[in-house]
Amino acid sequence: MTSKFIIRSLVAVASCLFIGNALAVPVTWTDWTSVIGTTATGSMGGVLVNVSGTTNLNGVSQTGAPDTNYWTQPNAADEPYTGGTIDNAPTANEQVGLNSANTVTVTFSSAVNTLYMALLSVGQPSLAVTYDFDQSFSIDSEGQGFWGNDATDGILGANDTLTMREFHGVLLFDAPVTTLTFTTAPGENWHAFTFATADVPEPSALALLGIGLLGLGLMRRRNARVQ
Repeated sequence: MTSKFIIRSLVAVASCLFIGNALAVPVTWTDWTSVIGTTATGSMGGVLVNVSGTTNLNGVSQTGAPDTNYWTQPNAADEPYTGGTIDNAPTANEQVGLNSANTVTVTFSSAVNTLYMALLSVGQPSLAVTYDFDQSFSIDSEGQGFWGNDATDGILGANDTLTMREFHGVLLFDAPVTTLTFTTAPGENWHAFTFATADVPEPSALALLGIGLLGLGLMRRRNARVQ
């Protein structure tokens, strides 16, 4: 087998890796099993999620039917939850709501390497609500949600903060996270959040590369036999 063929094959494998990484990934959203008083519990795949607030948490909105899906994306050209690196929007009726200023601590049973946090209707056009986190993040996606769109498209602050006026979107924490603390202020009628992590870990890319190299090895053996 010529070196030129090997190079072409490796380029093809690398191209597959590049294309695969460029595509949105499926994630596992948290299944909230209990939201009572100042605490909430759930599971995110095999990871347990525990939430503790300084004021009460709310499982569903204070308005509308209890079975209303507030994670809708009415504008396909401006998707708040799947407009970035995520393939699937949050699960209907799965959220933890806030309706007052709060300090929230989230604990995961094991470190989450790629943590997504979806936010729902944070702030109002006439009332800016700020989330102040204890670690850095980026905005993965934002757009038009159930109650409209952020008038300011999210304003990043100097201390890992985000000021929002009707924000629907997803934040990405790309360092391993075992605990996450954030404060919200001021209080408003209602907004909500939930968490997700990628179903397929990064090593899958290495597996794909391994398959490609294995294929090259088999082809080399076949060519050797022919010769």
